[in-house]
Amino acid sequence: MKKNSILTLTRVALCAALIMACSYIVIPIPFSTVPVTAQTLAIALTGLLLKPKEAGSAVVVYILLAAVLGRFTFGPSIGYFVGFLVSAVVISLIKGQKNNVLRFFLAAAAAIVITNTLGSLGMMLVAGTPIGTAFFTGFVVFLPGDIVKAIAAALIAVPVRKALSHTAALV
Repeated sequence: MKKNSILTLTRVALCAALIMACSYIVIPIPFSTVPVTAQTLAIALTGLLLKPKEAGSAVVVYILLAAVLGRFTFGPSIGYFVGFLVSAVVISLIKGQKNNVLRFFLAAAAAIVITNTLGSLGMMLVAGTPIGTAFFTGFVVFLPGDIVKAIAAALIAVPVRKALSHTAALV
């Protein structure tokens, strides 16, 4: 196996593990069927640190692992899992090649819209939540925390990308 292949697999596995670890950081919201988690921070970091295909692979590995461990259900949060996959790839596609905190934040902010929109749709389709309620409890209530997590991801990703740049080319 090539050195770059091993490094890629390692980065994908580490990001999948980070997403899984962050899924255990949970803050229930009394008026929402979906809790606040640190997963969106991990998803943003995954997209900012990996190439698009790698970011998508990390999320797929996480979803498969979550399914095996019983942390993935086809309940009201199903849309968020789909959103995680789409968001990680989108972040990776639009982040650019240079370490730029503002661009990284904007990429993560775009992913907030994707994740929360798909999450709200999942609540509507699976739980039968009315559109207004789904939008509020599945999108709006998460915005303040998600913006903080997007800022944190952008600030964390710059030094981590610099540290990782010697191992293999990052996109």
